[in-house]
Amino acid sequence: MTWIEVVDSAVKIGLGALIAGIIAFILSSTQHRNELKKSKVEREFEMLKEVAEKVEIFNHVALKFWSLSSDWRRQLILNTSLQPSNSLLNAQHELFDSFSELTKAESLLLLFGYDNAQVKLREYGEAVKSFKKRVASVDIPFNESDIASYRKSMIDKRSELFSLLNEIYKTI
Repeated sequence: MTWIEVVDSAVKIGLGALIAGIIAFILSSTQHRNELKKSKVEREFEMLKEVAEKVEIFNHVALKFWSLSSDWRRQLILNTSLQPSNSLLNAQHELFDSFSELTKAESLLLLFGYDNAQVKLREYGEAVKSFKKRVASVDIPFNESDIASYRKSMIDKRSELFSLLNEIYKTI
């Protein structure tokens, strides 16, 4: 073998190794980037799922409170000395406690940078709080249209929140 053949073989082997190394690096980098993206999507999906679960826990408690307090206000029209039942008082305490679920959900939305969803969640909580304050004010008349209006407001705010969460889900 001549020195030219040796150099020729060395260059061919070296270039082949260099090309294989570059391709391996590019593939590894791409795979790492795709794994990070996949992990981010999974985390965001889990966060959205957790937010939805916390909102539904709160929603269940809020609608239970709405039902019991609406019934109490209806009966209060007929008997002004009627005191809230134990189940209504328990529902009121449960509602107070369940606001922590909304706060946790709100924190998750802020952590992931979904400020618009956090605002919608806050509006939903405020609608429930507004109903709670209004139903507690026995000096102010509270009729069937008020009852229906507050329920519609709470449902609409929840629906707006879930529409926004759905839009977020579609973009991740």
